[in-house]
Amino acid sequence: MNPPTERPPHPTVAAWVRTLLARFDGMVLRVAPPASTGTSLEGAADHQGVFSSLQAWCFAGAGDGRSPLVRPWVLPRVDQRFAVARFAQGAANQLAPYVDAFARHIDGTDQLAAAGGRWAELCLRLRVKLNDAAWWRARQPADPWDAGYLIGEPQDWQGFQPRRATLMLVEVGGLSDAALREALRILNANSAGYRHPVRVLVLGRHIDAITGSSAPGPALAITEIAWPYSARTSISAPSAMNTPNSAR
Repeated sequence: MNPPTERPPHPTVAAWVRTLLARFDGMVLRVAPPASTGTSLEGAADHQGVFSSLQAWCFAGAGDGRSPLVRPWVLPRVDQRFAVARFAQGAANQLAPYVDAFARHIDGTDQLAAAGGRWAELCLRLRVKLNDAAWWRARQPADPWDAGYLIGEPQDWQGFQPRRATLMLVEVGGLSDAALREALRILNANSAGYRHPVRVLVLGRHIDAITGSSAPGPALAITEIAWPYSARTSISAPSAMNTPNSAR
């Protein structure tokens, strides 16, 4: 007898409602630090190049995020629910300010700062939540994502369910290499049931630190984003990514 084929979780009304009621998952994500006073990257020559590269990667395969009008519990149309990338070059301390700024851009922090007062901020938050609830609505480039640095333990990653499109950052000095590989294994394995795309951007790690080997394999494709522009290539992680690794 052949072993049963693994299938994605069957979407339910209860799962859809839980997503609508969900809050930012502080067990898995730590928000990017606020911008330093007097520090701005807007005038930096690389600013637009970096943002364009990261924006293009985040949205590649993200689909339109819509569920059928009469069946809101059906998983939204998302071509690539889980993706991992690393910068092909550039020192982590050089990249970090740009990545933090991009996280604040994509999670709506910059929109809140520009809203113009407490009531305007409240209206913006309400509009974002109403958009989350509009399952028939196509995702827009300006819609805030959840974004933050990846933290937590295996049980936290196992229980993670994105409430909206999510960007996870992996910093130098954060998760150990073994814990990172375990997190990617769990998130990738569960991603078939994610309602929204999840992107993991790794800073300051060699490809073998992410995959456990520098040898290519058939499992998880890892995009390399060139610094500071958008040329990129994909490298496949070895099949070892499908086997458990010891966590931090």
